[in-house]
This record gives sequence, C-alpha cells and structure tokens, in this order.
Amino acid sequence: MGVTLTKAARTAFEITNELFIAVGSGIWGIAILANHGLKHNRFFGTSIIVSLTIASLLFAFRTNELCMPDRKKFIVITGCDSGLGFSLALHASEMGFSVLAGCLNLESEGACILASHQKQGLICFKLDVTQNQSIENAMQFIHDVLTEDKNNELWCVINNAGVMIFGEFEWLTNNLIQQQINVNLLGTMQVTKAISPLLRKHKSRLINVVSHCALATLPGLAVYGATKAGIYAFSDGIRVELAKYGVRVVSFVPGSFPFQSNIMLKQHDHSEEMRSAFTSEQEKFYGIYFKKYNSYLCAISAMIKQPGKIYMKDLYENFENALIAQHPKALYIVEPMRYKYYHFFFKYSPYFIRDYLVNKFIMMPAFERPEDYTEYDLY
Repeated sequence: MGVTLTKAARTAFEITNELFIAVGSGIWGIAILANHGLKHNRFFGTSIIVSLTIASLLFAFRTNELCMPDRKKFIVITGCDSGLGFSLALHASEMGFSVLAGCLNLESEGACILASHQKQGLICFKLDVTQNQSIENAMQFIHDVLTEDKNNELWCVINNAGVMIFGEFEWLTNNLIQQQINVNLLGTMQVTKAISPLLRKHKSRLINVVSHCALATLPGLAVYGATKAGIYAFSDGIRVELAKYGVRVVSFVPGSFPFQSNIMLKQHDHSEEMRSAFTSEQEKFYGIYFKKYNSYLCAISAMIKQPGKIYMKDLYENFENALIAQHPKALYIVEPMRYKYYHFFFKYSPYFIRDYLVNKFIMMPAFERPEDYTEYDLY
C-alpha cells in the first residue's frame, strides 16, 4: 500500500512539475515536453500535460476587450424609482449610454430626478412588472425608441425591480408572500419573455440582479431568498438557451447597502399588516418578540435617505465589467471581506455551525418565550 501511495505521489509531482515548466515556458515548453514524451512512449501523460498547458495559456492570455459606450446603445433597467435601479440608471448614463429607466411611478421623487437628466440620454417610462398590460405598453415604447434611428441598438436589459419584506415566514400574509413572488421572480420572467425577441435581434446582454440571499438565505427573508434563488436558477437555464442566439446572460449580486436604498422603506406598513392578521394564539406567543423585531427593523428603515446614487466603488467596477466586457462573466458578486468569510463558512461548515453563524451574521433580536404563554388548542 505504501509503495503504491509513494508511486502515485511521485507521478502526481512529476505531472505538476511538467505542467509548471510548460506553462512557464509557453510554446517552447509544450514542444519540448511533447517531444520528450513521444520519445519515451508516454503518449497518454503527454497528451494530458499538453492539453492542460494549452488551456492554462489560453485562460492566462485571453483578452477581454471592452465595448465602448455610445448614446446609440440603449440600456433598459427596471425598478428605477430608487435604490440600485436609480443608481445604475444614473451611472450607465454617465458612462455614455442611453438609458430607458422603468419606474413604477413616474411622479415619484426618483423618477423626477432621473427625468431631469434627459439631455444626458436618460428617459423614464412607466413599468409595473406585475401587470401584463403595463409590460406590453413598455415593450411598445422601447420598440418605438429603438426604431427612431436605424443605428439605435438595444445593448442590455437589466432586471432589477424587487421587493424585500422582512418577517418570519409564519408572520407573512399571503399578500406579502405573493407580492415578493410576483415582483421578484414572475416579474423578471415576464419582462424577459416579452423582450426576448429584441434581445435576439440585437444580440444584447441580459443582467438579472440576484442577491446574496440566493446563495445563502437568511432567517426573516425566506420568501425573498426563495425568489432570488429562483432568479439565479432561471438565469443559469436561459444563459445556455440564449447563448446560441448571441445573447449573454449575467447574474449580478450587488453588495449590501441598507442605508442607501429604500427597499425597507415600507417595513412599518408591512409589519402592521402582519400584526393585524395574527390569531390570538400568535399574538400571545409572538407579541413581545414581534415588537422588538420590527422596532429594530423600523429603526433601520428610518435612517434611509431620499433617492440618491449609492456610493460603492466595487459595485460600479463590477457593473461596468458586466456591461461592457466583450466576454462578461456569468456571475458577478460584490461583497465586503466580512461577507466573503461568512459565505465561505456558510457553504462548508456543518449545519449546526452554519446556523449559528447565520444568526451571528444577521444579528436580529433574540426570541423570548412569554412567561404567561399557555398552549392553545389550535384545532
């Protein structure tokens, strides 16, 4: 057994050493190793080394040229009233693209700010991703804009519209559950389906905004995480489907910026809806905990500013690469080092350690069982 292991280790070392030499020496290294292998009748091993070396060199020296922005290149973004969509619309316009910014409410403060940048190629249009008629109207608007000039091009579509509602799953009303599914998951699918003919025609790219919750769903965000994981899976599937038509599909995971987005702005209203739907048993069991939980969240939402561009350097560096790289990656993740550590341990730790780390990561108020609670006859 020991002899076998020693021989296997020696063989692995020789292969690694030859591969290192070949990569370091480039074409000459490949030629020398191939000649040496053929002379000593090591065809199989030599073929592996040569193949790995060529693949390594192609990867190391591949070029990823950038496509230059142009006002004739149009970017469609959903959910631009505030937060990430608002910021990406402004940034893409500043880069030199023309931007068609889909807004739920054209009278919202964010939409009005974006509309004031029309001279910089930024145009707002109404879009409710949960309404078929609104999507149809939006597609007609986009088609009309693109056909105004034969040189106009649909460069990219960014599915960003999203709703995030904090709350343990039992608390969420059917309305709050359905709202997240309709906007986040079905909305993304419906917009993608409607605009697919234009994506194919212009060989555009499609960027679907996912979330860290798609990679590791957090307590209190079970439904939100499920919708984002669904988008991630959806992107994986259509990336292969659309590639043969020249359409590139990217999953984009932005960083965390809770104080620069109003995605939690309606948390108080949502908590009131949850509380009003409680049964007497739930009111008794969750009362104190529910109050602490939502007081904590509402304090965060109260700190949210009015619509403004998110300040996050890594966000825009990754966004620009996804937008203008000739060969964009399939997945972009923007995350601080703290997130990297946590997500690494979330993925590779046993579940009892992972669940402990998840609770430490999210830092929500702890549950306290009411002292006067008695079990109810539920049925």
